[in-house]
Order: sequence, then C-alpha cells, then structure tokens
Amino acid sequence: MPSHNDARRTCRRPRTPAIASLVAWVELALLALAAALALRLVAKPPWRQDARSHPALASAVVAALAVGATLVVLAVMAWPTARHVATALAVATSAALAWRARPAFGTARGWPRGSLGLAASLDAIGDRRYYRDQAARHGPVFKMSQFGRPVACVVGLERARRILADHADALAPATLPFNRLLTKGILRYMAAADHREEAPVFRAAFAHMDLAGAEAALRASLRGELDALVARSPDDGVYAREAFERWVATSFARLFLGLAPVDARVAVLASILPRLGVDRGGGLRWRRDLVEGIDRFAGEIRAIERDRAAGVPGIASVTPLRELAAAPGGGLDRPARVENFVLVFRLASKDITGLLDWILHFASSAPDALDDVRAHGRTAGGTRLNAPVDPATAFVMETLRLEQSEYLYRRVARPVEIDGCTIPAGWILRLCVNESHRDPAVFPDPDRFDPRRFRARTYSRTEYSPFGAHPHGCMGAHVAFFLGRLLVEELALGYAWTIVRDGPPERGSRHRDHWRPSARRRIALRARA
Repeated sequence: MPSHNDARRTCRRPRTPAIASLVAWVELALLALAAALALRLVAKPPWRQDARSHPALASAVVAALAVGATLVVLAVMAWPTARHVATALAVATSAALAWRARPAFGTARGWPRGSLGLAASLDAIGDRRYYRDQAARHGPVFKMSQFGRPVACVVGLERARRILADHADALAPATLPFNRLLTKGILRYMAAADHREEAPVFRAAFAHMDLAGAEAALRASLRGELDALVARSPDDGVYAREAFERWVATSFARLFLGLAPVDARVAVLASILPRLGVDRGGGLRWRRDLVEGIDRFAGEIRAIERDRAAGVPGIASVTPLRELAAAPGGGLDRPARVENFVLVFRLASKDITGLLDWILHFASSAPDALDDVRAHGRTAGGTRLNAPVDPATAFVMETLRLEQSEYLYRRVARPVEIDGCTIPAGWILRLCVNESHRDPAVFPDPDRFDPRRFRARTYSRTEYSPFGAHPHGCMGAHVAFFLGRLLVEELALGYAWTIVRDGPPERGSRHRDHWRPSARRRIALRARA
C-alpha cells in the first residue's frame, strides 16, 4: 500500500516548466522596470551636478552600487525565493511611492494638494516655473517635497505676512548645517531670548554706516575693477562676477570695518571668505575650514578695531564694527556676537554679489532701461526709497523683484491651519517671494523688466518685499540698494559692452540655492567715449 507521504505527493500539482518560466520572466521584467525608474531618478540634473562637484565620491558610490546590483542580480537569478522577495519589495515600494506622489494624497487629512513625489522634487530644482505652475494648478497653498521632506508652499505676500504674524509661536527657524557650529546660532536662527538680547545691538550697529562718506572711494574702486575688465576683454571676453566678488568684499571692508579699499588687509579678509562654506554642510574638512575661517576672520577684525581705537590713520570711525565693540555685554569678546558679525559679512557679500550679477544680466538684456539713468546722471548719498526714486535705484528694485529675492523658510513646530489646509508639525514652510512678486494684479506684464514701475508708484510690503516678510525686515537692505545703485550708474555712464558668450540661468543642486546667470557668460567691455 502506498504510504501517507506518497499520497500527499500525488495530490500536489507541480508547476509546469512553462508556467515557472513565465513567472520568472514577469518578475525579471518588474525588477528591470523598478531599476529603470531608480536610474531615471539618479540621472536627474541635481545628482549629476553633485557628481561633477565631487567626482571621487561619485565614483565610489557608483562602484558600490554596481557591486550591490551585481550581487542582487546573481541572487535573483540563482534563487527563486530571492527573486520572489525582491519582486514583491520592488512592486510594493513603487506602488507606495506612486500613491504618495498623487496630488490628492493627504487631502482627506486636510493637507493641501500637490505632489510629494521624489521625481517632482528633483524637477523643481531645475524648473524656473515650478512653483508658479503648481500655484496655478493647485492654488496659492500647495505641497511638494524636498528630498523626501514635505514642504508647504505659499504664494502671496499678504498671506505670508499674515501667516508669520498669526502663527509666530508655531513656526521655528529652518536652520542650515553651519548654524550648529556657532555658540548660539546665527541671529535669524537664535532662540527667542538670545535674539531679543542681540538683535537690537546689531540693528543699532548697522544703522551706523557712513554710506555717503564711503561713496567716492567705492566708486573709484568699482571703476578700477571695471577698467581691469576692459583691459582683459580682447581675450575672448571676461567673466564679470569675479570682479563683483572682489568689489563687494572691498566695499564691505570699508562700510563694516572702516578699511580703505587700498588697505592690504582687505585682500587678507577676501582670501578667508571662501573657507566660510555656508552653502553646504557635512564632513570633518568642512567643519574644520568653517571654524578656522571664522576664528581667523574674527582675529583680523579685532586687530582692526584695536588699531582704530589706538588712532592708527586710514580707518574710518563710523562703522558697525566700532558700535559692536562698544556694545554692552562683552563687545567683540562675546563669541556669539563676533561669530554673527563674521557670518553677516559672509552671507551678505554672497547675496549682493548675486544681485550685481543679475543687474548686469538685465542691463544686457534690456539696455534701453539704462537710458533714464544716463539722462539723470549719478545720485549722491545714501539710499532713498521714497518717491521720487532715482532711475538707478528703480533699476535695482526691479532686479530684486524678478531675481535673487526668492523665498523664506520656516519649520512647522506645531500644526497650523492655512487657508483651510492643515500643515503638520515637522513640515517645512516655504514662502514664495519671487512668485509673489509676479502677481499680474500688482505688476502688469509681470515678466517684463521695467524699472519705471518703481518711479510711477510706491508699493506696500504686502505687494513688494524683497528682503523678507518679517516686520523687522533686513538690516542690510539699504546697503544692497546703495551698492546696486553705484554699479548701475557706473555701467550706464562709463561703459558699453557686448555679450560674447552666454547660456541659460543656472542653479546649484539644492532647493535653497539661488538662481544665477550662466557661468558661461562672457562680456566684451569697453569704456564709453
């Protein structure tokens, strides 16, 4: 008689070779599809930019992925169980990501519409119209993700100011990595008690800045940089941004510290700035360079203040440095204070260099906008933003409307309600300044560069706010308008140029990176008769 085990074996229906082969091919096809989708993400421009910036690290990562992929392929080919498990994981992961990427995902919980997909997140970095198009599709409050972290985006300055006022206790600074290396953090990220103590000191210090007294020296320094570009222009054009970087460092050394443009210490300070890596974070080398750079810069400015106090000639006395040194609470011996002064110098110099680069861009793409500047001539003295605004300042204002002033970030510490949408704790809030400045109800034909807008009328801070929607604003706004005005006037009155080579605007590989004119741009600059 057959045994019990024999009977069980005869009842089973073994899978035919044809069915087993079909299942294997289907599983391999699904795995190949999942791999293709993953490779499509990896091939997005932000990853390629990072690979170009860090080729050694990129090569190591690619090698590790290749080894891992090879092992997976061998495993799924050799062991059917491994193939089944890998296929199930790939299908489940792809389905979950596709479900999460739906614009309607989370709306049942009150979340705004918009895609949290990783592909959309990466596309947003290189798509100049991404936030405008999303607002047009989903409304002025929508969601997206930045490398997997949910972000609520808000378009409209009046709405943004209302959010900051109504939900001040629920919103926290969205800090950058360098902040953790500072004693109390940078001013904008400080705890409330520290901010209440330090902010008035810095605001008072930066109110003591002799723009008018520095103007002649800074104009001469700028013309020196531009004349050097003229001398080099016959060699297939020049890259002007590098000259702007030098001039901004020189200008800040005069306005912040009191140093004359010809002072040898200006070059020393400028050489330290690149070590202050505020754009990226991570790694022992980055940490070491940043900390050492701050210490070196702090040592230089303390020495400058000692020389000024001792009566060494050639150092202006009306400066923020002098005011901070005399402020109660330790002056420049207070680590948090001197660290913030150094970082203000670094961050502001980077932002204003970007502004000057955009000024040249619009002066090149809309040259007729300089006619009013030439007819008006140079304007002397500090910044005046009340009507009537001089043509060069209006040019700077229109530049800031269209470029450089792009966003504000906050971290949602407690859930908030915005226009009927629930924004959960842990999300990031992005207030879209650039997109808000392109409201056709406020600025007709909003994509057209037209400085005369700002000569014809005055805009409220709910219509135009290039330095943030916070009630206190930016303490360096008057410096940006002042230096921008000098560049516009000197370019318009003293020089002419042609574009030798150019490319589309570009951006770094992170959502916080600012757009900038192409690094390929070269100009042939010449002096006007």
